[in-house]
Amino acid sequence: MKKHWTRMAWLVACLALVAGAAAANDVITKGVDTWPTAEGASYTSFADDPIPAGFFCADSPAFAGTIVMNGSPLATEPAGVLGKTDTIVHRLDDAYLDEDGIATTRLQMMALSLVGSEPLDVGCETSFDVTSSLDGEQAITEMRIIRESEWGGSYASPLSLNVKVVFTPVDGGESLKVNREIHLAPAPGSYWTTTDRVGTNAWGDPVKVDTTGDGVPDSALPAPSNFVAGMGVEPAAATAETRWCKGRCCHCKPEDEFPPPEWDEDGDGCDDDHLHCVWCWKPCGEVEPLPQELPQQMPHGQGL
Repeated sequence: MKKHWTRMAWLVACLALVAGAAAANDVITKGVDTWPTAEGASYTSFADDPIPAGFFCADSPAFAGTIVMNGSPLATEPAGVLGKTDTIVHRLDDAYLDEDGIATTRLQMMALSLVGSEPLDVGCETSFDVTSSLDGEQAITEMRIIRESEWGGSYASPLSLNVKVVFTPVDGGESLKVNREIHLAPAPGSYWTTTDRVGTNAWGDPVKVDTTGDGVPDSALPAPSNFVAGMGVEPAAATAETRWCKGRCCHCKPEDEFPPPEWDEDGDGCDDDHLHCVWCWKPCGEVEPLPQELPQQMPHGQGL
């Protein structure tokens, strides 16, 4: 009898482990996703909300132009631990995949560090260096995660940002600031995988990151997650049938309502106000040029 109960206890323990593993496989733990902005592939436009005349200097006209933005690595403690990361998105909750392989979680911007590709000329005696970072409390949006195979799947993540754009005279002097609220539709071709296929994305010791744009790390990153955004499978492990290439995942401003209705993941209906592209991995057949020609910076307050 004792031997029978020992075997039963062993079987129950094994079943519990299997059930626990299956449950863990259906849970995407909360955490952050870190991104480097694709060089020369992002911009912000003031066409719909011009900066008024006289803002930059007494004779500066209203500015309704476009500024091309690049990423600038976030300040971290320890220094340099996140490499070229300039954008961090925080998934606030564990996400539980249902029987259809779909889960949702809340999403909030945590950090952003962008710089103008060149000084801005607005017709003053000096031009201006441009930076952009988050400003104050950030809105929360909903992210949808879809499992499509054992390695992962796709996701849709509309973003809402409160940002400050800072203009600093290149010849020295007081900086000028503009606050903006920006809504971005999901980036088409966004894929994810789990760390059990590509290894850990852990950054080791506790890390602080600058979330306010003052160059001082102020907020601790949460523990690493089992979710890796922007990658289908480790490229080195891809088969000939499923080749993965480095490409751009681009969020644009939706033309109509935000978030787009019915989880529009195709990126259709974008206007020309904003574009933010990050480097990601996607099937080679989906890697395309930028979805539209990148506009040139408009000098002297000229509109688009």
